[in-house]
Amino acid sequence: MVELAEVWPARLAVWLKGATFLLRGFRDFFEDYPVGEIAFRALRGREAVYPFGLLSSYGSAVLGANVHRRGYPRFKTLDDVVLMPPAFTPRRLKKAAELLREPTFMDVETEVEVGGFKSSLPVVVGSMGSTHIASKTALDIAKAAAKAGVVFGIGENVATVRGYSKRLTRGHPSFKERLLTYLSNTNKKGGVIIQQSVEDAYDELWNRVYSDKDVEPYIEEGLIGFEIKIGQGAKPGLGGIIKIPREQVERLRAKYHFDESELGKKYVARYSVPGTFTAEILAGTIRFMKTAYPRARIWIKLGPFRDALDVIRIAEEEGADAVVIDGKEGGTGMAPTIAMKDLGYPTLVALKYIRAARAEGRKISLLVGGRLYDGGHVVKALALGASAVYMARPFLIAALAKGSRGVENYVDSLKAEVQMLTSALGKYDARGLGPEDVAAADPDVARMLGIPYLYS
Repeated sequence: MVELAEVWPARLAVWLKGATFLLRGFRDFFEDYPVGEIAFRALRGREAVYPFGLLSSYGSAVLGANVHRRGYPRFKTLDDVVLMPPAFTPRRLKKAAELLREPTFMDVETEVEVGGFKSSLPVVVGSMGSTHIASKTALDIAKAAAKAGVVFGIGENVATVRGYSKRLTRGHPSFKERLLTYLSNTNKKGGVIIQQSVEDAYDELWNRVYSDKDVEPYIEEGLIGFEIKIGQGAKPGLGGIIKIPREQVERLRAKYHFDESELGKKYVARYSVPGTFTAEILAGTIRFMKTAYPRARIWIKLGPFRDALDVIRIAEEEGADAVVIDGKEGGTGMAPTIAMKDLGYPTLVALKYIRAARAEGRKISLLVGGRLYDGGHVVKALALGASAVYMARPFLIAALAKGSRGVENYVDSLKAEVQMLTSALGKYDARGLGPEDVAAADPDVARMLGIPYLYS
């Protein structure tokens, strides 16, 4: 009789060989297949649509920042464009004659006019809404942006969710706190642009601001603008989505949409509608605003839409002050993962539409946003026709790092980089940057933007 101890090693070897074969086949079957993503959906259900894992992380982290590491968007970026300094710099010679000395990069002028405002730098703090993290950093960003003399945006749903003049949620500044923190620290440069969602319109937000006695002196100074939101890069064509505590739902149910199946949970998804536009509706809206709010600037915030050039044409013809195109890289906390993956186009393509508008002779201020965060991005965008760059996430991160001082330091670093690069290009005013200053490291990018291919 054969002892078990004698046959067990052989049987084990056969079993392991078979298991290895099965595992290898299993691996080959699922190679390059998103097993983890599907399992996450199976575990989380509807919550898996959004780019965060544990629910508690929503609103307390800067989300959407890691979409590139997840393998998408699978697009070319502004990093595929390079700056091309010349050897011959006649403008440097002219600047030297003006200064009676050899100029340095610190002599570069960075002040621009953007959307009817004077700004110390061609950078705008993008409109941020009512999320937890945007609320917690709002006053630090507002104060620093005002001192720096750059335009500051207040996003949709702030007044409705956080309160217009009184705080409706503990620890979150009201709309008016954000507004007056900026305005009371301004150095007469910059300005505030205020978004109004469909839900904000129920409360007549723009009317309240325009008739507010505390805001009146600043309206008279030309420091207030209203921003029509037709979309954002993270979820073009979709409305705003955030999670709110269950106790806030009853107060907001009359204005917002909620998923009935979630109402018993600790946190509930609150949906804003995206608003409906046609060419006629947009033109009519601008005409109405010019009549109703004649002292306010009129801005339009676009997502990465295929008819962006048509919007720019209407905006200029009707007398709006600025159009912002937000590339799809601008992912935010509650942008559905599938939206960041498949909806819209990247910032680089937004610049194609800006280039096309400039080729038609359009003079309106045109801004671009979406994963832009350093002086190189600013200079390249200006060289390709943008009037300024629209940034949000970098200011959140700077405020989280060191409060208002962190934001001031961040703006200082941007200014130094813009000055250095502009000087290296032989120019001493950021407004003089042009397509001759750039080339593309990718032939498709070169063709799309109408600039030289670096290796040709």
